[in-house]
Amino acid sequence: MRRTVLPIILAVCLPPQLSYAQQKFLMGYSSFSANQTPVWVAKEEGFFKRFGTDPDLILIEGGTRGAQALISGDIPIMGMAGQPVISARARGADLTMIAGTVNKMNYVLVGAPGMKKPEDLKGKRIGAAQVGTASYHAVLLGLKHWGLDARRDRITILQLGNQGARVASLQSGGSDAIIVNPGLGPSLKERGNNIIADFTELPIPYPQQTVSVRERTIKTDADFVEKVLKGVLAGNSYSLDSRNRERVKQIIAKYLRLDKVEKAEEHYQSALKVMAPKPYVDVAGITSMIEFITESDPLVAKVKPEMVINHSILKKLDDSGFFDQLVKR
Repeated sequence: MRRTVLPIILAVCLPPQLSYAQQKFLMGYSSFSANQTPVWVAKEEGFFKRFGTDPDLILIEGGTRGAQALISGDIPIMGMAGQPVISARARGADLTMIAGTVNKMNYVLVGAPGMKKPEDLKGKRIGAAQVGTASYHAVLLGLKHWGLDARRDRITILQLGNQGARVASLQSGGSDAIIVNPGLGPSLKERGNNIIADFTELPIPYPQQTVSVRERTIKTDADFVEKVLKGVLAGNSYSLDSRNRERVKQIIAKYLRLDKVEKAEEHYQSALKVMAPKPYVDVAGITSMIEFITESDPLVAKVKPEMVINHSILKKLDDSGFFDQLVKR
């Protein structure tokens, strides 16, 4: 009986958040895309273990679901877009972004053979993921940038889920255009489709990929958060070093389930175009995102950038010369 009761007493009486650094834990990432390269590389190259943590990576598609997992405590740290963090904060959650590995939209808009420019989207159907995801917001921001309005111009945005479903919809004629990661562009062009727009070329700052946690986790286990962040930063630096090109491509191919490493080249190049050497969250991107979301969600108007960005640990590492040490390795 003592053997049975003692663990229960300990579970109830001890603090709810013993150091994750002492055990394996789940780390989420929100998309099946090369935007996750720093996290994947950190796992495969042992950078997390080097700095004292050992996460099991789990794909939780859609930033909204990722935010829910953070809030519930199912996972302590998540790689995700900034929009769900902002929306959750507006509703009282204590989510915050501690780093921004991608601060611009990393998508291409691919149209059926007869579609070549943004104006051709009028009266058509665009396939994206669910409402609240980065790809869905990217479509809305793209339309706004081109002077288009979904209601006025009779543009339907379809919620199709993951990229596989979007590609299938385009090929079957269910969608007239889809938004996908750049790595899929070449194969879709080979099938006769057209790249309508490369979002990396649009002058729109966007918190595409962040490392996010609860403020509570920073307060109760800052050492753990710092160790995990060190792993991500090491993975980021390693990925940007051209000497590691082939190894990074192998890792991307593994996580994207590509049958040949050669197929990872476009995904690798798309990641290099948008990854930040020093991944601070772009305040301009957060500011514009807050303004944009407020148009449809008035609660977000009360959110300020400083409420959803916490650079304290990143700045500490930067001031200590951590980035310089990574580059020299």
